[in-house]
Amino acid sequence: MSEGKNNTQRQKPNFSKLAIASVSLGTLGISILVLRITLYRPWWSEFVGRNVIGLSGIAGLSLGMAALALISRRMTAITALVILSHFLLFNFFAMVRIRLLSYCAFYAMLACLVGLLIGAAVVHWMSRSREKFKGSGFAILGIVLTTFVSDIWWAETCGPMSIAARMVCGSNLTKLGKAMSSYAKLHQGQYPDPNRWCDLLAKHTDVKAEYFLCSGVKLQWKRQVLPWPVPRKARCYYAMNPNCRLNSPPDMVLLFETKGGWNQLGGPEILSTENHRGDGCNILFNDGHAMFFNPLGLRQLKWKAEKNER
Repeated sequence: MSEGKNNTQRQKPNFSKLAIASVSLGTLGISILVLRITLYRPWWSEFVGRNVIGLSGIAGLSLGMAALALISRRMTAITALVILSHFLLFNFFAMVRIRLLSYCAFYAMLACLVGLLIGAAVVHWMSRSREKFKGSGFAILGIVLTTFVSDIWWAETCGPMSIAARMVCGSNLTKLGKAMSSYAKLHQGQYPDPNRWCDLLAKHTDVKAEYFLCSGVKLQWKRQVLPWPVPRKARCYYAMNPNCRLNSPPDMVLLFETKGGWNQLGGPEILSTENHRGDGCNILFNDGHAMFFNPLGLRQLKWKAEKNER
């Protein structure tokens, strides 16, 4: 009887406490991710939830690799190679700003993780009689879950920014341009005084406060990792070119992105691409259309009228 019990105990997989902790942290991260997607949350929870996901993923991945290393160093090396390969590819494509390939690398990561889990399950099933492979499937399950969670955190925090933020920012500039034209129609064809253009638009037109904000800056607040420094919210992230008049050339800069402030005016010396992490900035031209320019394209902008155009 005792011999039968011993055989039964030998057949049970010896799950490592490290592997259990890894699976638990991965489950925690995925649970918080689901709650972020499905439930309403206050603005401050975006920072807390995202970084709890990141910390649980990184800690769980480390524990899962440690658990797997105690079972099989060869399997640990193969798993680390799979994880690092897709991570480096995603990071490389994000750095060279090839957005489509970075997304492909992310989906390739998902495929690799599924394949890793299936492969580990097959190896575990074929080698279940070997003592060293007992519990390896549970360890790899924790690695798969925490790698997925870690990659989600990395993509949100350090990955390429969405083009949607640029489009919303350009839309805000277009709305401000329409307000400038409406103001000029009511004031003898004159744009607002560059020294008070924000105040005058807010007072004499129907612009909303959100039109003065850059969505790229708002997205960067959400992507912040450390709680310090606390981001300060400025009222406006655009500036007016004081050289532009209603009868100026249509391709002359009227409004452009800059750092936070109010009633800002100037030229290329205060133009900023930091609102979109150095990718470029939106420019509103005198004819009312807005475009996003990369840093090289910004050199071709017209800030003053030529003598023959005056």
